Amino acid sequence: MRLYMKKIATLLILIAVFSSGFAQAGIIDSLKQQLQVTTEDSLKADIYTKIATCYLDFDSAPNTYTKRIYQENAINYTMAALHLFSKRADTTGLKISYTNLSKAYRSQNKFAQAKWFVLQANALSRQQNNVNDIINSLVELASIKMDIRDYNLARKDLNEALRLSVLNNSIDDNAQVKQAFTRLYNFIKVTDEENIFINANLLKASTYASLTSKKKAVKTTKMTTATSKRKIYAVSNKKVDTNNAVVVSL
Repeated sequence: MRLYMKKIATLLILIAVFSSGFAQAGIIDSLKQQLQVTTEDSLKADIYTKIATCYLDFDSAPNTYTKRIYQENAINYTMAALHLFSKRADTTGLKISYTNLSKAYRSQNKFAQAKWFVLQANALSRQQNNVNDIINSLVELASIKMDIRDYNLARKDLNEALRLSVLNNSIDDNAQVKQAFTRLYNFIKVTDEENIFINANLLKASTYASLTSKKKAVKTTKMTTATSKRKIYAVSNKKVDTNNAVVVSL
């Protein structure tokens, strides 16, 4: 009886997988048909992105060969979208494309490419001052660094993501930050004071607000000191012509 139930369960899973695959194929075919009759670049870029998003669901591929095809198609269609977004200077479209390319390359274990593209997404997110996207890109960047066993740098990215999450009251919604820390703690040991699941202060905005104020004060001091040095340097490079009593720069 048990064996029979296991066979039934396996059969139902296979049916679900194949049904999902057929549904996905139908969506992709429909999008490709739309692409053939679309001439406007902005609309084509969006369709390319939608097709790429379908292919990014490569975990639903029935076998390794199909998964590789999905990965390559995700890259190719995203590159096509990236080209059109770039022509229009569409930073939001570019950011989405960079994120998708990072995911696709990471799935192929091409970590250098994955890291480069997620850094571009992070830069655009900062440019737009989009905190949620900054956090998402930092978590993805940290995940790539953990893949290549660069745990200390991954920890720095996650600490920044945590700080932004707490200061923007989104730590509860941003479960991926906690999930990433859980993965990191499997690789490195941290003190109780540094562990976000033990030290409740790490989830309080006041902890980071004071640090932010200190950093701003240090930055201001450095800028003032640098300005003073430039003034001193400028004065020391001047001499007085006693004959004409005119200041002359060296």
